[in-house]
Amino acid sequence: MEQAVRTLEKLKATSQKARVTTLLDLVAAVAESAKTEAEVVATVTHLINSGQIKLIGNFLGADVRVS
Repeated sequence: MEQAVRTLEKLKATSQKARVTTLLDLVAAVAESAKTEAEVVATVTHLINSGQIKLIGNFLGADVRVS
């Protein structure tokens, strides 16, 4: 989880403007540094729902809900 927090801090520091990517690319990038699937899900959910990431492609404009 610490790695995910560092990744989030880096993303925030580099730009206040939302980055644009596909869900697949986002999941792949987060999975490279996450230790568990739960960490990937939590990080991806936060990035999308906080507006730091804007999705393109099939998930354009989507919000993510975790149940």
